[in-house]
Amino acid sequence: MSPKNNQDPTSTGDSGNTNVQESDLQEMEAVNQSLDELSCALDAVEQRTDDIMSQLRELLDSNREIRRLLAEEKDQDQEQEQAQADDNMEGTDNASK
Repeated sequence: MSPKNNQDPTSTGDSGNTNVQESDLQEMEAVNQSLDELSCALDAVEQRTDDIMSQLRELLDSNREIRRLLAEEKDQDQEQEQAQADDNMEGTDNASK
């Protein structure tokens, strides 16, 4: 949106054309207000994005911890199964002697 009066107010010439008109001031004020509103909206979007990123990081950390615990449980189960298999093998070896 461009101002209605594109003349430079500092140029020499007719004083009616060089002074910023009231309608131009109102238009500039409206543009300024619109920019302020856009800035506030962008700040809100940025805050929401930061909140979402924080929640995603927490979820990722939680999932990593769960996967680590599941892997530990799996390893423990495999060790117990191996120990039981070894005990069974020793038991059958002793029984056959």
